[in-house]
Amino acid sequence: MLRKIPRHPRWITTRQMTAHLENEDFAVTARTVERDLAKLSTLFGYTCDEAGPGYRWYWPPGFRPIEIPSLEPSTALAFNLAERHLQPLLPPSTLDLLTPYFERARAVLDDLPHKPLSHWRDKVHVIGIGPELAPAPIDPAIQRTIYAALLEEKRVKITYEPRGQDHTRDYEFSPLALVSRQGVLYLVGPLWSYENVVQLALHRIESAEILDATIHRPADFEIEAYIREAGGFSYPTGSGTIELELALDEATAVHLAERPLSTDQHITEHGDARVRLTATVLDTEELTWWLLGFGAAVEVIGPASLRQRIVQALDAAATQYAIG
Repeated sequence: MLRKIPRHPRWITTRQMTAHLENEDFAVTARTVERDLAKLSTLFGYTCDEAGPGYRWYWPPGFRPIEIPSLEPSTALAFNLAERHLQPLLPPSTLDLLTPYFERARAVLDDLPHKPLSHWRDKVHVIGIGPELAPAPIDPAIQRTIYAALLEEKRVKITYEPRGQDHTRDYEFSPLALVSRQGVLYLVGPLWSYENVVQLALHRIESAEILDATIHRPADFEIEAYIREAGGFSYPTGSGTIELELALDEATAVHLAERPLSTDQHITEHGDARVRLTATVLDTEELTWWLLGFGAAVEVIGPASLRQRIVQALDAAATQYAIG
């Protein structure tokens, strides 16, 4: 029961607490739950609002969780790193439960300035590729609604502004998965009861309402296979897998020797002071962008369709930068 009580300004009613306990297979009555909540409140320090129909229970702002046992420095470090890197991916209900521990973890580490472990958080960082972009603003109420639907496997009615369009659309959407890609949060799932899944950027949702309807899950959908095997976030061209052949300079060849493109990657001498690389990969738009990022260090030898895409992109860039 203590874990189910949220912090102010949120609250839980006796009836809601009773329903939670019944879902956990506890045989209880609302009267028993209310009596126990009242008794425990004198021991643990939470309170209730008696105005309106039924009591509403909550932890006061700034409440520090009771620790049995106390929070060890190593555990505090784990909480601190989780707060730093996992916050966008956690359901709000979980964040509400963890927030007091995050606060306590910071306090534990701050109280140990001379312990090596307390400085670990300042020594490790995660960085992405390219300039660090500011995160797109997300309405907290919409995020809470969407995460609740994802957690409870419910459909949502949303108003969405597609990229590049100046008007919104109304969808019925089944959120099946949440994916963080380069700092942007995407929801994956089908519209209405279609079998194909789409990607919706969370920050482009302008309103959301949970529906009393279970999600529609297309047959055999698994988010791991969608990302890894189908290249869901790599934007496949439709050509399937290809036999990629590249001519590389030595520095790029060393980089790809350390981090291979595929399990069948093979590197040999090319004959003109460059290195030849072959690998079986999925043909995607992301592959094209990645290859273009190497500039003159990489030449696409094959397949011809990919080489032609690279040539067209470079020709367009050269025209754009041409000096008249």
